[in-house]
Amino acid sequence: MGSGSMGSLFGGFLAKSGVDVTLIDKKTITDTIRKKGLEITGVSGHHHIKVKATHNPSEVGTADLVMIIVKAYDTEQAVKDAVPLIGKNTWVMCLQNGLGNEEIASCIIGRERILRGITTNGAMLEKPGKVIHTGTGETIIGRCYGPNTNEVDNIAQMITKSGLPSNVTPNISGVVWGKALVNAGINPFGTLTGLRNGELLEVPEIVERIKELVLEGAEVAHKLGVHLPFNPVEKTFEVARETAQNKNSMLQDIEKGKRTEIDYINGAISKYGREIHVPTPMNDLITALVKGLEKRTTKNRNR
Repeated sequence: MGSGSMGSLFGGFLAKSGVDVTLIDKKTITDTIRKKGLEITGVSGHHHIKVKATHNPSEVGTADLVMIIVKAYDTEQAVKDAVPLIGKNTWVMCLQNGLGNEEIASCIIGRERILRGITTNGAMLEKPGKVIHTGTGETIIGRCYGPNTNEVDNIAQMITKSGLPSNVTPNISGVVWGKALVNAGINPFGTLTGLRNGELLEVPEIVERIKELVLEGAEVAHKLGVHLPFNPVEKTFEVARETAQNKNSMLQDIEKGKRTEIDYINGAISKYGREIHVPTPMNDLITALVKGLEKRTTKNRNR
């Protein structure tokens, strides 16, 4: 579900490895993919892949695995659209950034067979059907509401066999929160300043505010009983250094006049903080500022 940068990357690699894949998206997008296939370039080489695509999930039949790879604000609609694909043995994986996607999905289809995934692969959509693989990374998956099974291991092995290394964790909530805290530290500051990830580290005042914001989010995670798999502040600065030349995805959305995922990153930290009475003033402020910028840029685009 979704044939943007990550949907096309994962769908393309799985199809190339022999898995029966169908990409589902808007008709204008899937028509292009059906006619021209997927072209993936970048760090993994050049690939031209034929893959099935449709705008109508009812054409596909029951799936073994449904991967939800859309922006977080489209999760509810994507899961509703996926209902015709879901049988009693279907796994549904939310492979997305942000917090709360699996909760949205579980309200629609139940908890029993929901998986959560996080990937550190980087990809950029040049146009429908044409993706640049900008960085290799690991994909980590796990069950949200129960212990992992052999079937979950098999899914990770299938993804690894396709060329995108994947592992299973019993602590997927910690991995998801860890990635969200890194994004919460880097993305909004890059978005508000227009700076690339590495450039943020050249401004001492921003470095201090990133640290403050991430620690605030880590306190919320701690009070929720989430075990973070790493020091989130150190990890945030490490990722910023490793991706120094990157414009983060939130900044790219703003530059395109599109809606951001701020409500599912810093906004979600604030929401959980309110629920458990942990103050989050930095995340509150950053969310408000990005939403203000988002309103201006989307308004300009619609003129």
